[in-house]
Amino acid sequence: MTTTQRTPRRAVANREVRGPGARLFRSALPAFAVVSSLALLFAFEASGSAYAVRAVGSSARPGPRVLAAQSPGVTATTVTVGQIDDLTLPIDGLFKGAEDGTRAYFDYVNSRGGVNGRKIVLDARDSQYQGGVVATDTASILKSDFAMVGGFSLLDSAELPLIDLDHMPDVAYPLAVSLADSPYVYSPDPNSVNDSPLGFMKFLKKKDPKAIRHVGILWTNATPSLSKYELAFERALRSQGFDILYDRGYSDTEFSFLSDVLTMKAKGVQLFYSMEMPDFDAATLAKEMQQQNFRPMVIQVAAYSGALLTDAGGAANGMYIEQSYPLYLPGEDAKNVPAVALFDHWMKVADSSPNFEIEAVYGWMSAELFVDALSEAGSPPTRAGLFTALDKMTSFDADGMISPSDPAKNIPSSCFVLAQVRGSNIVRVPPTPKTGFVCSPGGMLTSGGFKGEVRPAPTS
Repeated sequence: MTTTQRTPRRAVANREVRGPGARLFRSALPAFAVVSSLALLFAFEASGSAYAVRAVGSSARPGPRVLAAQSPGVTATTVTVGQIDDLTLPIDGLFKGAEDGTRAYFDYVNSRGGVNGRKIVLDARDSQYQGGVVATDTASILKSDFAMVGGFSLLDSAELPLIDLDHMPDVAYPLAVSLADSPYVYSPDPNSVNDSPLGFMKFLKKKDPKAIRHVGILWTNATPSLSKYELAFERALRSQGFDILYDRGYSDTEFSFLSDVLTMKAKGVQLFYSMEMPDFDAATLAKEMQQQNFRPMVIQVAAYSGALLTDAGGAANGMYIEQSYPLYLPGEDAKNVPAVALFDHWMKVADSSPNFEIEAVYGWMSAELFVDALSEAGSPPTRAGLFTALDKMTSFDADGMISPSDPAKNIPSSCFVLAQVRGSNIVRVPPTPKTGFVCSPGGMLTSGGFKGEVRPAPTS
């Protein structure tokens, strides 16, 4: 398997892939820097939620989106969209993958003539890991660009007040719960805390009914958003009869899980299942489990990467990986899944040293969702036309890069891919087919009263 080198112990706040899950790659900064940065994030999460027009699942319908007839960022030959990523701080190159993935898909589309005769131009901004910069850049993008597409930042909640007040289309995978619940945000992989996919949990229940009665969980608890997603995840587990014997959220400053391993072993944990443990932490845990001869079934949702095998070595052998994407690292699913082959090729066109990581997949899929809607947004396109087109996107799979979801109503997929580390490779294992996903009809646990996203009607 071909792997891509990544900055050791990078800081990332990257919510996993699926509905209730949220994964956070933890900061390698000194403790005082972590506390300061997270305090800033908490402040923007709190302020962002105060500006939300409507939370997902509420009974109140938001007012109409009143939009100018002439939308910015559109010329006779181009459509310019903006994004904000953490590119240089807190770690250099932190979310460069998001820019690479977005640019790669736009390069592909532009090579085919663009959309309705217009090439797409990406206006990528660096957050500099400052909430004020995020807000300032958002205001600038609102004035000059047609939409926001594919951005990825720890401080993305700082975008929310301006997006909601200006009715700006934002097609991306948001980190903050408040942003994920905005009626102006469309995610290619919806991640509201209001509904939790149950498909894989039902599979596990059938596969090993004994192990699910002895579950251990570790999760990184760096932000309020993560706590909400973890609670939703555990609520879903319990709804399917899982008994959680050990459950702990760990901090950014912890780099060993030996005490957790010893406690889980003593408690008789037979299944370790984590939605929120990034690759380097998963590697550390695997090595410490091996040292203590503790061998439960291990299922990781946020650990898929080339670095996992490099960091864990043989200790990762047998680990299961569950996700709602194909195996997109070079040399894996590309030979069987055309969308992965296309992604791998254009990533290398967009950047000579591309980051093959989940943020790149988010960027690619966000760009594709945007392009699908843009093609139906009129010529010249308008923001009102884009909203109307996005509101019709009730089934989206990025041509096979993700299991089908409903961006319009903000409902995630209940499908999954199960893979396993076998030696130096990560491979699909049953019940996962050679291509595609395992899907369970009706596999969703919704919170009380949740009815899906109600979008305000756009008016020009």
